Amino acid sequence: NNNTQMAGQGKTSAKGKSVASKSKTATKGGGGKRNPKASGRGITKGSIRRIARRGGCKRIAASAYDEARTILRSFVDKVMADTATLLELTGRKTVRAADILFALKKQGRTLYAVA
Repeated sequence: NNNTQMAGQGKTSAKGKSVASKSKTATKGGGGKRNPKASGRGITKGSIRRIARRGGCKRIAASAYDEARTILRSFVDKVMADTATLLELTGRKTVRAADILFALKKQGRTLYAVA
């Protein structure tokens, strides 16, 4: 039978011609396969350390990382909730930088550094 695979050869069609097999990384219309570790990690210890260093901290207690993750998560959730409300009102689906700035301004945290 011509449809069987031989050791070291690719798939063959009924006429004996080799057929390229589809892989998950080369699908139509999309990028590569995502790394599950990188996408599920969230806010890393290193990123919290960088934020604390910018704030002037030299040492950070081990228990402070989970607390910082909780606080950062709630802050981002609040900003994104305000942003989603703004998008519903304007009828758009794409978030722009101006939408985030407007949500921050609504919360009393006006950011001038971004144009």
